[in-house]
Amino acid sequence: MNENILYKFLKNKPTYLDYDDELKLMDIMTKLPMSWLIKNKDEFIDALMHLSDSHTIGSGFLLQEECDDIIFDNFCEWLREVNNKTGIATLMYIDDFDPKALGLDEFRKNIRKDENTDK
Repeated sequence: MNENILYKFLKNKPTYLDYDDELKLMDIMTKLPMSWLIKNKDEFIDALMHLSDSHTIGSGFLLQEECDDIIFDNFCEWLREVNNKTGIATLMYIDDFDPKALGLDEFRKNIRKDENTDK
């Protein structure tokens, strides 16, 4: 498998990824074998930090639809698996992607309430 696969994906991307690019990066990451993650730990962690910053500081989470929550739930489960199988510290990133930790249900409820009061 190619070295620098994550770096190549991020190479010409802005600091804060488009939401679709966040989803693409998560898809790329989750398809990588654990052996690749171990061998390319620094590249993986750099990409995970980039994704985390994009989703939280860059506000990608604000674009997350309810139907996408399962993608992020699965990504969080995958991060736990990576931590358990490789020893790479990924648990600290889970709250950055977990819809419950981000309070997305409450956020969406308030948005819907605001939209309904504007009418």
